[in-house]
Amino acid sequence: MELFVALRYLRGKRKTIGFVSWITYISAAGVCLGSFVLIVALSIANGFEKEVRDRIIGAHAHAKISRYHTPQINDYEPLRQNILAHPQVVGAAPYITGKGGIEHQNMQEGILINGIDPELEATVTDIHKALVSGEFRLDSLVSNRYRRFPGVIIGKGLSDKMALREGTEVVLYCLPIESDEQELTPKMGRFTVAGVFETGMYEYDLGFVYISIEAAQGMLNMTGVEGIQIRTTDLFKADRIAQDVREFLGGYPFRAVDWQTQNKSLFQWMKLERLIIFIVISLIIVVAAFNIISSLIMMILEKRREIGILMSMGATSKSIMRVFMLNGIVVGFFGSTIGVALGAALGYIQQRWQLIPIPGELYFVNKLPLVVSTFDVIAVYVAANIICWVATIYPAKQAASLLPAESIRYE
Repeated sequence: MELFVALRYLRGKRKTIGFVSWITYISAAGVCLGSFVLIVALSIANGFEKEVRDRIIGAHAHAKISRYHTPQINDYEPLRQNILAHPQVVGAAPYITGKGGIEHQNMQEGILINGIDPELEATVTDIHKALVSGEFRLDSLVSNRYRRFPGVIIGKGLSDKMALREGTEVVLYCLPIESDEQELTPKMGRFTVAGVFETGMYEYDLGFVYISIEAAQGMLNMTGVEGIQIRTTDLFKADRIAQDVREFLGGYPFRAVDWQTQNKSLFQWMKLERLIIFIVISLIIVVAAFNIISSLIMMILEKRREIGILMSMGATSKSIMRVFMLNGIVVGFFGSTIGVALGAALGYIQQRWQLIPIPGELYFVNKLPLVVSTFDVIAVYVAANIICWVATIYPAKQAASLLPAESIRYE
């Protein structure tokens, strides 16, 4: 009975009641708009987070295994094989990293030198898939000056800044990791650019270079490697799997660092950003809730006589309260359902057909990334309905507190 009366009040026919109904429809539109915008905004945040995560994972392994108190592991191949024996490890490759510089035609730039095994690297990262020109090879190559030097892979940002192309000769230099205090002079080596990669991450494309393990050992005065990179069966569980691998190897002196720990501040900031988006855009729904309050108060003033009649016929205060609470609940239900459905539909269409472009020169993607999360859809839907329900409590209590005799006499 309460639902029937509530729906009847929403379809008021008298002039004043019709005006109240229009306010109610506007409130529903506000809830719909707020839910729609909130779903789209959260989906865009999810999309950019996914793009950043994919690019980080493309340039880095899921986790790294190294040793405490030593800059290198000499007998690393047996260690790599032991790591591969772990059931949740699908790839393992040695690596060396060192800070240094690159020089070409009196231009210098600071870089991070990555020593890798090209064949094994393909099992732990996707850097080989990011190549935009040249070849993914680090062995001896003939330069455009017809001289043979080890190959080097550079990023597009570095290539554009220093005008480097395949076949260009460059000089890499760095300080050796292990050397006597009297021998702290930089070690230098000449290399031939073999290829150019583009990850979409500016700092990677500008600062990362890749050379062979052997070349890196010669540059850094090492006989082993810094550690072993691994790829796991589930990148979102890489932290737990990395610790399992560490225990699998016997624990100390081994240590494990996963990709989430390495980029902890970045992803914490992204989570905070999503929370701020949720709170700020939810204010649109709150504004619609105030419209619901005002429309219910006006409706109660117009329906004083009907409320008195219902109560004199036996309707309880709780029944009257439920009638007007159902008004707001119905508004929230229809508004949130349509808004969430439209937002999810837009997200699906954009994911499927990539119809909305964005300037690629400003962002690292050319199409607007939208990833609709089931959790976000449920959270927005529940939050919108709760806000609309809370908005009905005060007007409904006022309607339930009316006295039947006074309501009829007032009319």
